[in-house]
Amino acid sequence: MAVNDMVEKTVEFEKGIVKWQEVEDDTIASCDDIIRGTDNELVKTIAGIILADSARHKHVLGVINDTLNGTVTLTPEDLGQISGLLDTHIEIEKQAIEMAMTQYENSRNFVVRHLLTYLLEDEKKHYKMLSQLNDFKKHLYPYA
Repeated sequence: MAVNDMVEKTVEFEKGIVKWQEVEDDTIASCDDIIRGTDNELVKTIAGIILADSARHKHVLGVINDTLNGTVTLTPEDLGQISGLLDTHIEIEKQAIEMAMTQYENSRNFVVRHLLTYLLEDEKKHYKMLSQLNDFKKHLYPYA
């Protein structure tokens, strides 16, 4: 691939990230409209969850752009300083997953099971993200 093609793809990628951030803004506004338009606590909760997730997505997309621009980096020291904390938190997430699974199995209420499924998937996501940070450690410290 020619250098000009790579530069163009990078520019297009960055434009795509910015456009995605705009879509997240639209999602946030839409969820806010839904929340203001209902008195139903379940609907408000689900819209609120999506709104908060979209705000986080927008932040992560900003970090992606910052990473591409070199202002966000990850060094062995960054992870080394918190290695034990990561290990501890991974164990906490395992406990949360087990609790969510148990509560799901013990519930028969459709709405409760729906919300527990959301929580279980979120806890699994947290566990995976922390495990990935541990994997980063292995790549940064190849002899660890």
